[in-house]
Amino acid sequence: MRATTTFRSGVAAAAADVLRAGMKWSPDAPPTGAGATRDRWESLAALHRLAVDLGREAPTAGLRELVAELEERSAAQHAPTVDGVTLASLHAAKGLEWDAVFLVGLVDGTLPLIHADTPDQVEEERRLLYVGVTRAREHLHLSWALARSPGGRASRRPSRFLDGLHAATRTAAPGAAKSPKKSRSGPVQCRVCGAVLLAAVERKLGRCATCPSDRDDVLFDSLREWRAGRAKELGQPAYCVFTDATLVAIAEQKPATVAALVAIPGIGQAKLDKFGDDVLDLVSARS
Repeated sequence: MRATTTFRSGVAAAAADVLRAGMKWSPDAPPTGAGATRDRWESLAALHRLAVDLGREAPTAGLRELVAELEERSAAQHAPTVDGVTLASLHAAKGLEWDAVFLVGLVDGTLPLIHADTPDQVEEERRLLYVGVTRAREHLHLSWALARSPGGRASRRPSRFLDGLHAATRTAAPGAAKSPKKSRSGPVQCRVCGAVLLAAVERKLGRCATCPSDRDDVLFDSLREWRAGRAKELGQPAYCVFTDATLVAIAEQKPATVAALVAIPGIGQAKLDKFGDDVLDLVSARS
């Protein structure tokens, strides 16, 4: 390898010599359908283009500077090197970081995806949201839309994953019936010991996981039996009606009114419309 000669001829020529000699690379692209061979050529061509760009920015740069540039990019995990906007999926965002992150379209059916049918699949969707949230260094913006397009039917609901994540302000569609408001200002305290609750399940239950439960077991069993029947009618998994944690919260708190029922995290207008009357009737039967 002509290290001295190639260094003096510039980083682009040096990189080309290294690629040709050590990796059998040619500037001429192989046929489009060459599969793995084509993929390898494109990767090496990208490396050569990087050397060309570096040579334009720093004409005196050599292989040492090219290696330093590659190491810097690797350490930064390929973060953008110029001011701009990066569009990425949650999968592609793994390992990256940005000063400001905008997560859009956070609605049920998109996150979690409508095809996430099992608890494990739903939890994987929740982990993807965590990936997106933790990509932000300084600013994080979460948004969702009532309709897919302007003037469309306002039938979308924010992702269930937003419950307990932050103090969300939910705006009703124009002309839509207003649902009972949930008070989300300030910390949620355990109704047993008074400690501030941080975990989503604890906030739903209204108590620490280690505090004693005052669950009405008869009501809980009735709720589970009712849920199984409704899930069968709807052709959905039972957790799509209510999760076990929600049933425990109902059996402990025994909400007697609509306002008390929707105060339980995870019970919004859609759940209230579908199941509210049945749940309140079951609670009333135990009063």
